[in-house]
Amino acid sequence: MTIRPDIAEFVADLEVFSKRKLNYPSEVGEILQITIQTGLTNEFEELIFQTKFLVRTQDVMNQIGYEAQGFEKLSIEFQSAVKKSMDLLKMLVGRTAADVMQKYSDTFFAMDAESFARLMKFYSDLSWIKNWQIDGKPLPYETKSSKITAAREYVNQQTRGKKQNSQSTKSLARIQRSAMLAALLFVLFLLIDPPVTVLGWILSLGIAALLVYIVIQIVFLTKNPNSH
Repeated sequence: MTIRPDIAEFVADLEVFSKRKLNYPSEVGEILQITIQTGLTNEFEELIFQTKFLVRTQDVMNQIGYEAQGFEKLSIEFQSAVKKSMDLLKMLVGRTAADVMQKYSDTFFAMDAESFARLMKFYSDLSWIKNWQIDGKPLPYETKSSKITAAREYVNQQTRGKKQNSQSTKSLARIQRSAMLAALLFVLFLLIDPPVTVLGWILSLGIAALLVYIVIQIVFLTKNPNSH
């Protein structure tokens, strides 16, 4: 699997953050890339939560020894978390190519002590991603998501603006046609049945002038939709 440059950069930054070389940097990058490609971010975050718990619990168990009070309870919780984490990891790698899935099966999922030791080293790497997240730093898919969201919002705003302008232009065009029709009908009315008094002519000419003014203003607004 070819790792994307931004994910490879994140893995390098994670090594600086953890102040040590990761045991399985390529696999860390692969799991992150699979997460981004599949969108299974909730499952990935549950995985890194479980890995942090497992690493800390294993350290405590090694310190207190199997004869200490509470060791058995810790052991039961540890085994439960191992199963849960392996199920999550298998689900993620199960979404990728068969050769990658086979590599993980051979390296981490074999039922022997060496495979489990490798798994815990890999979990130690993944637990540092949880530490990174706790420190308030964005994960690769969070950074990408925020950029996509901002870009989409910008496009949506532009689209909404264009739609509003288009609707305004159409509304003005309809009003313009109605006003022109009203003006035409009024002129025809004057020709067919003109007013008989001076006041009637004044009122009629005033109405005609008002209709002409409305038509002119609508034409102006239609040509310059952003001026109002």
